[in-house]
Amino acid sequence: MQRTNISAQRATLWFIVAVLTTVTVVCGAFLALDTEIPEWFPTVGRWIPAIVALVVIRAARLPEGLAYWWKLRPGGWKRLLAGAAVSVLVLFAVYLVAALGAQLLGVASLIDAADLASVALMVPVFAVVFAVSTFGEEVAWRGFLQQAWSGQGFWRSSTLIALVWVAFHVPLHGAMAVQGTLPWSTAVSATLALLPLGILLSAFVVRWGSVWPAVFAHAAPLTTLNLLADPGELGLGDQLAVVAIGSALMLAAAHLLSTRRRAQLR
Repeated sequence: MQRTNISAQRATLWFIVAVLTTVTVVCGAFLALDTEIPEWFPTVGRWIPAIVALVVIRAARLPEGLAYWWKLRPGGWKRLLAGAAVSVLVLFAVYLVAALGAQLLGVASLIDAADLASVALMVPVFAVVFAVSTFGEEVAWRGFLQQAWSGQGFWRSSTLIALVWVAFHVPLHGAMAVQGTLPWSTAVSATLALLPLGILLSAFVVRWGSVWPAVFAHAAPLTTLNLLADPGELGLGDQLAVVAIGSALMLAAAHLLSTRRRAQLR
């Protein structure tokens, strides 16, 4: 068992170096060739972590199999569906309350009721459709890394994973900002917002014992800005204020979910 743990820790270091190097080289190539990053790349690029994790797991010859390291066992269909539904609902609620908080503080205004209803109805549909893409990220970050670092405790492991996840997005967001396809203010705020989101996604995995709830929650193509009127007019300061509100809510939700899971295991 101790040898397995040592191999797993070494494998996580290989994974982190390889995945960050890969995304940096790919994004750097787009810049060097003066080629605009295509719209489909962020979606397809989510599979880079899964491919790298698969290669590392096989190269390190880790025991237990891929289902174990990627935390693919849902514990039954009912548990899978319940975990996915609750996780998507929690994330939507966080974004909605954050948008209401932004309106209360005078930072921005909430979209009208009709648009809000349309967004709410489409979230579950897109969560299923885009799960094919987010699967490639979640099995690596909240699957492989979280499984390997589970002995470090929830907050330490989830924060470390989220930090690596943020670092993975820096080359992409930076390259898009340089090319002018993503405003610098949005690149900064969107990158920072990934840290609390990553911790919350880890909490979903801990609560339900499977990566699937995080896959579907991550697939919901939504942020607080989508629930605000004229988000493009918000400056960096206002965007950071929105991120701060959402971050506090996400961390609170992560605390509740992870604490409840620990209580159930006693």
